[in-house]
Amino acid sequence: MSIDVGLTGNIASGKSMISGMLQEHGAAVLDADLVGKNVLAKNTEGVLEQVRAAFGDCVFDGNQLDRHVLGNLVFGHPDLLMKLNCIMMPIMTGLIVREIALLHRTSNVVVLDAAILIEASWQNLVDEIWVVKASKGEQLERLITRDHLSREEALSRIEAQMPLTQKLAYADVVIDNTMNVDQTRKQVEMLWKTRLQNR
Repeated sequence: MSIDVGLTGNIASGKSMISGMLQEHGAAVLDADLVGKNVLAKNTEGVLEQVRAAFGDCVFDGNQLDRHVLGNLVFGHPDLLMKLNCIMMPIMTGLIVREIALLHRTSNVVVLDAAILIEASWQNLVDEIWVVKASKGEQLERLITRDHLSREEALSRIEAQMPLTQKLAYADVVIDNTMNVDQTRKQVEMLWKTRLQNR
């Protein structure tokens, strides 16, 4: 029997590290961020024309989308973020459904790694929801270091997401990533053995 796990949590909470640990145990991982980047890079279903029509030339450098400019624009304005999501989500949802089916040809456990799992209603695509918990301070430091953002830019990205407390309400499993890596790894190993290994 196969199982799909939706791995979520807010930006820079450590989802990628945890999905990597699950991959080491044999899970197939689908990174929703990567799906979104590919949609924009390949102009899937004419998405760039839709983005230009919605946001204008200011988010483009010639024909090239400036993702940093677009990010700064939408993350500070919920109405603009919703507008972008209305363009991206239908395209991404179709691709994710197809990709999960493909991954099940070679793996019994598929992990959908998605910060916006709940916001995009992708919880309906998975059997279990695992929420990663991290402190706001840790998120800030990771975002500033990882994405080379200013403190204000990092904060706006954190504030733009659904509060962690709301995501926790959907959780079948909570992974506490406020501790050190070894303790997080032990949690993942135990979850693999008790919930996923014999699928």
